[in-house]
This record gives sequence, structure tokens and C-alpha cells, in this order.
Amino acid sequence: MSQAALSGKNYVVTGANSGIGLFSARRFAQLGANVALVCRNEQRGREAVTEIIATTGNANISLYLADFSSLASVSEMADNLLRDIPKIDVLCNNAGGANGSRTVTEEGFETTFVSNHLSSFLLTKKLLPAILNAAGEDLARIVFTSSYGHFNSALDFNDLGLKEGYSTLKAYGRSKLMNLLTARELQNRLAGKSVVASSFHPGAVRTPIWKKGGLLARLLGLILYPFMKSVAQGSATFIWLASSEDRASKGADGHYFYEGKRADTAKFATDEDAKRLWQKSEELVAPYC
Repeated sequence: MSQAALSGKNYVVTGANSGIGLFSARRFAQLGANVALVCRNEQRGREAVTEIIATTGNANISLYLADFSSLASVSEMADNLLRDIPKIDVLCNNAGGANGSRTVTEEGFETTFVSNHLSSFLLTKKLLPAILNAAGEDLARIVFTSSYGHFNSALDFNDLGLKEGYSTLKAYGRSKLMNLLTARELQNRLAGKSVVASSFHPGAVRTPIWKKGGLLARLLGLILYPFMKSVAQGSATFIWLASSEDRASKGADGHYFYEGKRADTAKFATDEDAKRLWQKSEELVAPYC
């Protein structure tokens, strides 16, 4: 792609101050896009803005702050985005993390569930008018960072907050399954619109997430670190789905990808569960819409 391939397009990237979020946002800026970074920490967010402008020469980089463990915070940030950017060409739902122990937010949600799924679901719903405004001759896109970890466990709709049997890997894996299912159901609901939703597995990437989980996650990170992908390698499919003119990326149609190719999903990642999760998620975020 040419350096001006994305000129005039508006990108929103969550979790954008480190890892594949930062790397991908920088690449979109290099290609000429106007990029809104969504970060939790203001200082790190400002440092990311400064770094991207300095390395790309693209000054059209903005910062929006939100704590993804708080639906109220995400809702307020989404309102600010809609006010400032009435047309959003690409939304990259990348924010998320892992928690070493089960905690509950002030709003009453298990932290991984809200941070990795409900907040991106709410953000997507609220930004849909601006995304549909961008849909036309050129496709608008919505990309979710999922994971191979979605194979860890099927959803239990009677215990989405994992009150029973909590573990870091199970909570993280289920949240990544939710990302995958949300992309699939979103594509079904946008049938006939010029919007492509997709999800992807970045691979085991050398990012700080391995240090933030429980003991098992930290041990896995320590053992696997020499064999992990670089941030650049982990970002490749993300960038491809969000910006490429390849027919495969433009026809992603709710599918899940790894290393630039459509990948298999767990047998329990069903269309029925995708629809059921969507309906339940709508109920839970309704007070914040």
C-alpha cells in the first residue's frame, strides 16, 4: 500500500498505547489515516500520540480516555467520539487484559467479562451510526482481537461472570470467545450493509499481558517467551483485516482469522450462542446506551 492509502479515513483503535494496538495504530498513521487512540492511562496515551506523530509525520492523531472496566466511562468516551468523528471508517476493538484473581467492578461485573467483552460491545453499538455513515463504495470495518484461547471453555449463560470455577485462563478464554461470537453476530445483523466485521488470533505475542495474569499465565509467559511472536508479527493480521484491499480481507464476513487466513473455531462457538450472547449483552449494557 502507498503511504497515502488511508488518507482521509478515520480509524479508532482501543488499547492503543502498547503492544499490537500501538503498533497497528502507528501503521495506520503511516498510511495516512486520522487515528483516534483510546487508552486508559492519560500519560501513556499522550506518550503514544507523541511517538506516533514523531515517527510518522502524521499530526492527525487524537487521544480519548476510557476505563474499560467501567461501562459508564466507555459510554461517555463513545459520546465524545461521536461528537468529534461523525464518520468512522474502521473500529479496532483491541482493548483487554487478564486478571490473576476474580474481582468485581463497582458496576457489578466480573472484571475480565466487562473489560474484554461488554465494553467493546457497548462501544461498537454506540459507534454504529458513525460506522454506517462511512459505509458506502468503500467498506467500513470492525475488527475484534480474539484469541486461540477461546478454545479453553464454552460459555455458561447461567454464570457469565464465572462465580464458580474462576481461573485466569478460563476467564480470558471465554472473553475471547465472546469477541469472536460478537463479530459473527454483528456481521449477521449488518447483512446488506457495506460493513465487514471480523476477529483474529494474533498468536502468542511478547506483550505485558503475560505478566498481568495469574501464576499459570506468568509461568507460561516465562517458558514460551523465547518462542513468541514479535509485536510486528502479531499485528500483521490485525492490520490486514483493518486496511487491506485484498479480496479476502474485504470479504471477511464475520469470520475468525490467524496469520492472514480464515481459521477454525471451537465447535461450541455456534451461531446460536452468538445470537444468545448478543441478546444478553444488549440487556446488560442497556442502562449505559
